[in-house]
Amino acid sequence: MLEFWNKAFAYFWRPELPWALLFTFGLGLILFQLLPASRRAIVTSLELYGLCVLGKFSSACLNAFALHNSAEIVHEMFVVGSGLIMIHLLGLLLFRLAFPLIRLRIPRIIEDLLTFLGYIAWVLVRLRLAGMDLTSLVATSAVLTAVIAFSMQDTLGNTMGGLLLQIESSIKVGDWITIGNVAGQISEIRWRYTALETRDGETVIFPNSVLMKNSFTIVSSPMQRRPEWRRWLWFNVASSIPPGRVQEVALAAIRTADMPNVARTPEPSCVLMEFGPGFARYALRYWLIDVEPDSPTDSQVRGRLLAALQRAGIELAIAQNEVSLSFDTRKAPEEREQQRRRQALRSAEIFAVLSDEEIAQMASNLVYAPFASGDVILREGSTTGDSLYLLAEGEVDVWLDELPDRPGGHVAVLGTGEVLGEIGMMTGEPRRATLIARSYAQCYRLDRATFERVIQSRPEVAGEIARVLASREQRLRMPAGERAQPLPSGLSLRTKSILDKMREFFGFCDG
Repeated sequence: MLEFWNKAFAYFWRPELPWALLFTFGLGLILFQLLPASRRAIVTSLELYGLCVLGKFSSACLNAFALHNSAEIVHEMFVVGSGLIMIHLLGLLLFRLAFPLIRLRIPRIIEDLLTFLGYIAWVLVRLRLAGMDLTSLVATSAVLTAVIAFSMQDTLGNTMGGLLLQIESSIKVGDWITIGNVAGQISEIRWRYTALETRDGETVIFPNSVLMKNSFTIVSSPMQRRPEWRRWLWFNVASSIPPGRVQEVALAAIRTADMPNVARTPEPSCVLMEFGPGFARYALRYWLIDVEPDSPTDSQVRGRLLAALQRAGIELAIAQNEVSLSFDTRKAPEEREQQRRRQALRSAEIFAVLSDEEIAQMASNLVYAPFASGDVILREGSTTGDSLYLLAEGEVDVWLDELPDRPGGHVAVLGTGEVLGEIGMMTGEPRRATLIARSYAQCYRLDRATFERVIQSRPEVAGEIARVLASREQRLRMPAGERAQPLPSGLSLRTKSILDKMREFFGFCDG
């Protein structure tokens, strides 16, 4: 038995074996530490290499049993296998570690091709060392090669397609493309296929031959230095509204908004595309910077556009039909809307002194003015104070610009029932703060002319309104935790100042 193991060990332990073991497992350990994404493949390769070492020892056992021919065949098989594994690890070292360190990126399909050629070269070397005549092998396998090539023409077409796509740099990993009704980002280009990751988290596999035979659209590429994708948002309005008015409102909605994924340049545009019975169809076009969140950005822009159209009194329209109803269903909704307007006015402290008739008069002239989250309602320093807003639902952030005598920043959050911009509308003073919708804010706009008619018919209410304005102004200047406390005395001077400005601004005399 001892003689058997001595013969087996002498056959197994060859001079190159310890160096091969040290090189393979040392290289594997280095790659395992430096290439976390490839650890699974590295561990599998080392496990297979260990099996090859065991296979070589099994051939040594066969040799000890005097089965010399079988031992040589088995040994050569596992030598070829261990060599293939070493070539695989060397490929990882070269293509995944060395080339990226010198900022040289090799496409995955080229990496696979060169590694495959290395496998073939190693097999041919071992066959030559085993005494096989390679020229006779090539000659006798020519017919077989032709048959295999004919039967695998689709696979070869996919492989050649992948090579051409990489050589021509038609598409690259990271590009966003659309092919047919599928849109996604290229995650991988392999021998047979190209993989697309869609926005829904799906992986769609396209054979490379399909990409070679069909047209596809490259939406964006990481190499581009400009906004990648122009989006078209369609909407219809009544054909009776002048196109210039619609385009002005639509462009103002997107130009004044701060949306990080909407490009400033190229500038957005609004174009009239077609018109028909009772409607005109427009397209608001803007450039998307990051193409991945396309639908969320479209939704954000649509929200701003819809709110702007509603504030301007521009209703969306559909094509008119010849069928009409013989009864009127608008009366009940209009009455409910008037009730909501009267309630919004009654909830405002500054209008508590007005009679029901005066409230109804102003309610009939209110304009529905919604604001999407992030819309600027009023801007500090603006002198166009011809209206105020009643906040019927939602929240609004109050921001102050930084000045030498005061710090700037966020100072308050206004909620349902608040009045926005009343000082500027009633006294003509510049806007004192910037108001930005914190959430979707449903507001009603009251213009100066409507309020002036009420104040001119009953100027004696101006004093009470001025007192309320002064107290509101004082409370807003106080820290949020102190606003519920009683106000200090000394408001009479500010009340008188506001009342004097109202008299001068509206030109009335309250006796």
